[in-house]
Amino acid sequence: MAGWGDDPVLVELQAAINDGWAPTAIHEERDATGTSFDVVTVEKEGEPSQTFRSDHLAFHRYVEGLMDDFGLSYA
Repeated sequence: MAGWGDDPVLVELQAAINDGWAPTAIHEERDATGTSFDVVTVEKEGEPSQTFRSDHLAFHRYVEGLMDDFGLSYA
């Protein structure tokens, strides 16, 4: 998992949520090296869904909050 520095994917996800997109699914995946990624799918009426994927620690902490706020869990 990446460190505490800036995560541009987190910034993009936060901007999407502030723009009315809602998280609809959250899951965890691993790449070939074993690195764990949080993956968040967001939807907004009339738009194709978007997916945000990051291994950053700050992103993970934010995703934990989204799970609480939107009643989601890892699928």
